[in-house]
Amino acid sequence: MNMQPPTMNHVDSDTETLLTSYPASSLSRPSSISSAPSSMAVKGASDDKPFVSGCPVSSLFEIRDTPTAGRAVFATRDVAAGTLLWRSDDLTLSVLLREYRREVCGQCFAYDYGRDLPIRDQTVGFAFCSGDCRETWRRETGEVGVQAWTEVSTLVNKKKNNGGSNSGGGKARDEMVDITKPKPAAEEITQAWQATKGQAELIRTLRTAESPADNGSNNGVPISKQHRKALQKALQQPIEPDVMNFCVGSLVALYNHPKRWEHVLSLAVDSTPYINTADLHAFTATYLQLLAVLPLPLLSLVTPESLFLISSRDNHNAFGIRSLEDEGSELFGYGCWPAASYWNHSCGPNIEKKREGRVWEFRAGRDIDKGEEMCITYLGGEEKKWSREKRVSTLKRNWGFECGCKRCEEELQ
Repeated sequence: MNMQPPTMNHVDSDTETLLTSYPASSLSRPSSISSAPSSMAVKGASDDKPFVSGCPVSSLFEIRDTPTAGRAVFATRDVAAGTLLWRSDDLTLSVLLREYRREVCGQCFAYDYGRDLPIRDQTVGFAFCSGDCRETWRRETGEVGVQAWTEVSTLVNKKKNNGGSNSGGGKARDEMVDITKPKPAAEEITQAWQATKGQAELIRTLRTAESPADNGSNNGVPISKQHRKALQKALQQPIEPDVMNFCVGSLVALYNHPKRWEHVLSLAVDSTPYINTADLHAFTATYLQLLAVLPLPLLSLVTPESLFLISSRDNHNAFGIRSLEDEGSELFGYGCWPAASYWNHSCGPNIEKKREGRVWEFRAGRDIDKGEEMCITYLGGEEKKWSREKRVSTLKRNWGFECGCKRCEEELQ
């Protein structure tokens, strides 16, 4: 049995106490999920017990808790090699890294060996492999989403053209990231988000006054030079394009599909999700910048709580978006497909995963017996040639668990 941290239903209590003081009006934490004990069984379609919102349901497998590895997927019948088990098309939290935005299709993630794609939509900052992909992206992103991407693209380009600072480092959390600096603890995270409160209130008040229904008075609160200075101060800060793109893409997806909040909240939690202090500060700065520019319909989602929640669920549940033509040597970005996040890891996986455009497919890599756990690899294929020591250290460093899969146990003997 592979070892993975048990699924958590709450973030660290200190951080949770702070962040829940910034409620998003359209964000709910369903009690049936957030307060569910970790021992709650999650069953498949053949069982009449409740299952976690957004988890995959099939007659071929069921999801249930394990004593040491959190939720896991188990076969409910014998499954032949090559059987299609699940197709996950619920991409919710994602980022396409800025350095690839001219080479990778914003809709289907097609890649032409580093060549710029033929269609560039400069108003939103994406390139597309075809007119159909561009139209599909615009239709699925929606009017508010397109407006959001337009505002963000304008902000980033304006900063670049004016000689401003775009740090450009990005939240490029490759599955193989080597974390060399300590991660911020809960107390530091709490303090960083608290430090934004005063400026955020001024910006939100100013932006709310833009609403036609408000007549510029913000319900009787006069708009002053202090409000405008708060907004300008946010826009003068360095921009982290990949952090901003991650936040915008995720908020737009959740705005367009509000039920997916429950699906995201059901996932395993990393209560200290930031790579280092610079990463944390990039998120707090991005929060204030998004308050300053995003369309008014999205402002209720732009809160410390919502931005923390998407990071805390993304960390241990994201899949790398890699090139398909060269065995995945290029990492374009990453994304979280909630229904695809229930497979545990094994260094000798019996499930093969493959991305087709924006969809992940999972097939039996060999014959699987009824009752056997179904596992994928988190290592992208590298585990085939790596030593046990390298596999274990990489999994511990990047996913926080000590692998105890059958292959690792056999090689230890």
